[in-house]
Amino acid sequence: MKLNITEYVPTLNEFLKKNKDNTDPMIKTIVNDFYDFPESANDKDESANLFKNQRDILLKSANQRINDIIMVNRYALVVYNSNVEQIAPFLKKENPQYDEFCNIFMEQSEDIPIEEARLSRNFDTVCEIYNARKIADEGMIVHLWATIEQHVNKAFLIMGGDESRLSYRWNQLKDGFTELGVTLETLPSYKTIDEIRVVNNKIKHLYIVDDELCKYDGFAKYKGKKMSLLDYRTHDYALAAHHFINRLVMNMGPTISYGHGCE
Repeated sequence: MKLNITEYVPTLNEFLKKNKDNTDPMIKTIVNDFYDFPESANDKDESANLFKNQRDILLKSANQRINDIIMVNRYALVVYNSNVEQIAPFLKKENPQYDEFCNIFMEQSEDIPIEEARLSRNFDTVCEIYNARKIADEGMIVHLWATIEQHVNKAFLIMGGDESRLSYRWNQLKDGFTELGVTLETLPSYKTIDEIRVVNNKIKHLYIVDDELCKYDGFAKYKGKKMSLLDYRTHDYALAAHHFINRLVMNMGPTISYGHGCE
């Protein structure tokens, strides 16, 4: 459990600016996808224009909300990084083996040994700083999933789905989209979105890495342990949330692409 300076999750515009000339095929494809926009099937058709505008609003709403979530996380991590800069050198000077000592206690599944160890002022301070970051990241994941779920439901309605079919049950919602001609599982970034869904559920309910979570890459070695020991893939999750909603909106109807060279 080292207290390390953490890199901030980029907003969508920050990601695009940083990677506009990236030659990695996967990154390049993702960047180019973000320069696709909803188009009207017929500029002279009022209903077609309304559908295009609804998709526009949905995309902008999702992007703005995800960026806001990223910024809230960043505010917390600014304080975290500041604390690490001040505390980590002191702890290392006090005891070069302090990181190893902290790991022994933090990896305990039972609360009692950890709580007893936190009677030590230094260890309690480390726990406060470390857990503050984890809670900030977990809050980000929970809000990302809420945003995805909300906007996917809105997309369902925009496509003409029956309001009675709206659901917080993901499989039922997927079935509804399939009937409308959009298969969510085939959209880019879906695998990561599904991981966000499961991580969100474990954060809110069990808070233990179980068999369901171990189906995703990188979790198996933490089986049976607390979620707080995970190094959450917040950078990947935020980008996937942006990308998945973008691809969903583009699959709802006609699109126009401006290419990533346009500013």
